[in-house]
Amino acid sequence: MTDLIEPPALQLQIDRAEALRYLRWQADRPLPVELAEQLAGAEADILAAAQPRFVYKTFKLQEEPSGIGLAGSSLVLAGQDIACLLQNCRECLLLAASLSGGVDELIRRAEIRDISRALLLDACASAAVENLCEQLQSQLRQQFMAQGLYLTARFSPGYGDLPLACQPQFCATLDTVRSIGLTVSRSGLLLPRKSVTAVIGLSSQPPVSAQLTLQHNCTKCKLTGCPYRKADYLGSV
Repeated sequence: MTDLIEPPALQLQIDRAEALRYLRWQADRPLPVELAEQLAGAEADILAAAQPRFVYKTFKLQEEPSGIGLAGSSLVLAGQDIACLLQNCRECLLLAASLSGGVDELIRRAEIRDISRALLLDACASAAVENLCEQLQSQLRQQFMAQGLYLTARFSPGYGDLPLACQPQFCATLDTVRSIGLTVSRSGLLLPRKSVTAVIGLSSQPPVSAQLTLQHNCTKCKLTGCPYRKADYLGSV
């Protein structure tokens, strides 16, 4: 099954606390009026430039010698983390979401003229694509719960021990170039940059705690070297 939804089905928003986290702004530090105004302008510009698009497909799971295979595709998901996520799951979703190229272009222009503004735009865009994924996951959860299925947290290539090297095959499996204009660079980075790919497990049983601790939450994330996990920046964000 494949589905593609475009605006106005989604109402993209930017969580300012999330944007400040990307800026590594301490949660208990007062926000100067001037910076707040600049951030508000960056938020408005990102929302105006964004053209949210996404695509997903469901696949039955099958065991392979090198990991978890997706029936009808050549993609194999390797690693212990993805095995934990998909335990008790007979199917999974592959999801790709993007703010589209206009956001990348807006940030590139700012990088040439005003690097401080570029940093604000980049942080707002990161918060926006996270909001897009959260909205999509909420919609999908409602859709599949009506079929008696539960969703796990989402898990992306390059996270934990799921290798980033699977990104090209992941996108090829979803045909993201044709469906939402999303490509992969030689180094495995997504283009447009403000895009996300993820795996979500589908199960007839409610997820166990281990399948939910992989959600987007700095206090539970396994990427201990990430600067956003540092105590100075976590605060209440």
